Amino acid sequence: MLKCYSHNLKPLKIAKITTLLDFGGQEKQFISFTESPKILINNYLFAAIGHGGNAEKEIRKRGFKIKIFNKNPAIRNLINIWILYKWFRKEKPDIVHTAAAEANFHGVIAAKLAGVKKIYAEEIGIPNHSKSAKFIFKLVYKWTDGVICVSRAVKENLIAIGEIEENKGIAIYNPVSIPKSYNKIPSDKFHFVYVGRLEKVKNVILLVNAFAQLKEKDNCLLTIIGDGRERNNIENLITALSLNSLINLVGFSDEPEKYVSQADLFVLPSFSEGFGIAAVEAMYLGVPCLCTKIGGIPEFIIDGENGWLFDPYNEDELVFKMEHIFKLEKHVLNKIGQKGKEYTLNNFTIEKYIISLEEIYKKRVKNEK
Repeated sequence: MLKCYSHNLKPLKIAKITTLLDFGGQEKQFISFTESPKILINNYLFAAIGHGGNAEKEIRKRGFKIKIFNKNPAIRNLINIWILYKWFRKEKPDIVHTAAAEANFHGVIAAKLAGVKKIYAEEIGIPNHSKSAKFIFKLVYKWTDGVICVSRAVKENLIAIGEIEENKGIAIYNPVSIPKSYNKIPSDKFHFVYVGRLEKVKNVILLVNAFAQLKEKDNCLLTIIGDGRERNNIENLITALSLNSLINLVGFSDEPEKYVSQADLFVLPSFSEGFGIAAVEAMYLGVPCLCTKIGGIPEFIIDGENGWLFDPYNEDELVFKMEHIFKLEKHVLNKIGQKGKEYTLNNFTIEKYIISLEEIYKKRVKNEK
């Protein structure tokens, strides 16, 4: 039986719309959100403007209704507004909650035109918008009842670039499912691991170059899990530096925790991270993290206490910190990893996220009455 907020408040029908439902950070958030259906107070249905895939299958298995439109989600494809408008008119949700840029643009406009009472957009990263895009999203976000941001850094950035006013932004950290842990296989080599997309913004080239400069690199391994447009450039660099025996470029994996469980250090060198789910997942596994000090990451990693931070534009600093961590005693590394794990267990639970999000829905509905 579904719970209610009170005797006179029925569960709401909430449509959560994103760009794709395959693999990615937003998809992971949806998977985590639906992991324990019994704790959800409201009724949820999900949709993707583009294609479905892994996340779609996982969410369907849990009994949720999903609509996959299989349309080109690009903002210029304005027909998506009409398609979503018709869907909203058919489903009649009490609240529409969009997430990711394309879904925010098409979904918010469509929901407003369809007369949806409450509309929320969610910014999942720190946008690199042009002047015209800033103007467009400023107008779009005016039609929302709130813009949910995955970290304080994202909220502050949206305010700074003028896309939202301060009272419009709502910072809520992503929920993160506890990944499966695998037994660590003993090794004589120190194991660095990266998980993420292979795109320029992820800055993996810097990590490879830094690894090449390690004095003890012959006693180390670097495993890179992920795929993307930078893969060929990374492969060519590894070959040019004669590091093929020390760097393993795995490609995409739907179980990255198999590799992360073997890590002595997880490294995330991104130029931009709204939140950093991959780092939080590594922390859940008790793996110490060395991450870029941008975006939302410094909000949960304190340098030298429960992990380490570095400037993604400073290769020398990354080399220095990798070498410093390599030399640490095993018990010191384990202590840092344990502190990171304790922090994530206390702050990024699915239950905490659901309570925070449904409380927002509840307040807005109450304020309307």
